[in-house]
Amino acid sequence: MRIIATAGHVDHGKSSLVQALTGTDPDRWEEEKRRGLTIDLGFAFTQITEQQIGFIDVPGHVRFLRNMLAGIGGIDACMFVVAANEGWKPQTEEHLRILDALGIARGVIVLTKTDLVDAGALALTLDSVHHHVRSTFLEAAPVVQVSVHNSATLDTLRSTLGDLIASLPPVRNTRRPRIWVDRSFAAKGSGTVITGTLTGSSLSIGDELVVQPTNIVVKVRGIQSNGISLEKLEAGNRCALNITGVDHLSINRGDVLVVDGQWLGTNKFDASLKVLESIEHAVSKRGSYMMYAGSREIKVVLHTIGSTSIQSGETGFIRVALPDTLPLAPGDRFILRESGRDETIGGGEVLDIQPILRSSKAKPNKEILRLVAERGWVQMNQLHLLAGRNVDISEVEQALGGWVTTTNNLAEVSKEAVELITASKDLGIDVATMTTHQRLVLPTLANVTVREGRARSADANDVASHPLVKQFADAGCTPPDSASVDKTIVRQLVQRGVLVHCEELYFHSSAIDTAVAAARQLITAHPQGFTVAQFREHLGVSRKYALPLINHLDATGFTRRREDVRIAGAKL
Repeated sequence: MRIIATAGHVDHGKSSLVQALTGTDPDRWEEEKRRGLTIDLGFAFTQITEQQIGFIDVPGHVRFLRNMLAGIGGIDACMFVVAANEGWKPQTEEHLRILDALGIARGVIVLTKTDLVDAGALALTLDSVHHHVRSTFLEAAPVVQVSVHNSATLDTLRSTLGDLIASLPPVRNTRRPRIWVDRSFAAKGSGTVITGTLTGSSLSIGDELVVQPTNIVVKVRGIQSNGISLEKLEAGNRCALNITGVDHLSINRGDVLVVDGQWLGTNKFDASLKVLESIEHAVSKRGSYMMYAGSREIKVVLHTIGSTSIQSGETGFIRVALPDTLPLAPGDRFILRESGRDETIGGGEVLDIQPILRSSKAKPNKEILRLVAERGWVQMNQLHLLAGRNVDISEVEQALGGWVTTTNNLAEVSKEAVELITASKDLGIDVATMTTHQRLVLPTLANVTVREGRARSADANDVASHPLVKQFADAGCTPPDSASVDKTIVRQLVQRGVLVHCEELYFHSSAIDTAVAAARQLITAHPQGFTVAQFREHLGVSRKYALPLINHLDATGFTRRREDVRIAGAKL
């Protein structure tokens, strides 16, 4: 399904046109029917050239502008309506500027009520429309003259809409579903139902979602689109979701349904802002501003980036602070209005949902390289969230162990690691004492080896050849005092198995072999077990050395203590 929004001045025939095309009156409220005036969003569906089309009929009256703004998020194109008997109006102009600022790229211009004017008046209206849409996305849009009482003109419009739909790019799949809620109500026998347009990815019955910004967890119980119940809904479709886990009064227009963990919520972002030419003043941080994103109306605080203000007709950059955390992504569009003056200021595009530089130094854009360069190192899964999409490895300069960085950062950290390793000489450096990023670059460094938890130059002398090794080997079962020995070397020798730590003493591995041989000989001579004294005498050492050795043999399974004697253990 592709979504088309109507737009135009009040009483120019938008709702009647939608009803003529679909057979559905988009005005749902009794007050709307009584007054002949669209107050809230209306929805209707039809099929043209085997393509499902959903129409969102938005209010045209200035008093209901916020509802209009809520309806134009997530649309594919517009049907821009101008009444032939009334022509271009201020509200027509505002709707056009809003659509233009939101980045809508395609549409059809429809002149309605053509049966109420003669050829001369119709020509004047056509000239006026062409003049006003010049230099906008509608400049080259087809213009269809329609009367809802003339089926031939409606057929022409259907054909034109079919061509428009065929020209649209495929629905974007970010693999991250999102629904901005535009209605919430209780359905008899079903519970809470919300409506909205699904973007990003598909949804299925049973899927679990989280409501933002309230963080309420809900589950999809039922799905309908165009009145048809579905097991699975593809992105780009209008839908009604029956959800469990929340009362309909606790979820409102402007809330967002997403999959937990797939979005990086933000309450501060950097964005571009295109100020409308019709604004007669500059835009600065002074003022009371309302932002319209998705279907949400939000009071925001803004600061300009790079200058103190943005002049009318110009595009600048702003930092926006939100009162709530919302799941936004780079590329999301918004409209900005100033409450005090009650006017639409312009529209913009979200560029950075988690700015880390001060606004005075920020240079926001949607480039992946900027995101990485400002942060130095970023984990790949975090980069996906920051970018609002899956980032391909070809888009980054360097990728190591799940992290991405720039070539300059990689060179700088590599230099740091090499300097540490060089300074450590033969001993090498304990890898655990290095930073995360220094450890990451180790496999990329030439002439560096990592063994037993230490990084050293490949040409460094092996610690096993250290003079200390011979000293302990020659000492046998009476090792030297290790208090004055370099503990770093001793630890490395223990890790290598050259030395063995026995309580407070360190023995060469050959001394352990000597102790095992002594225990085996004593067991042969004394099958019922031998004492520590017998073990000490057999080795010819004092109790200071014999006790740590026999305890080590107990711990490693060569001997086993039974009362005051040692008997053979499993390994003996």
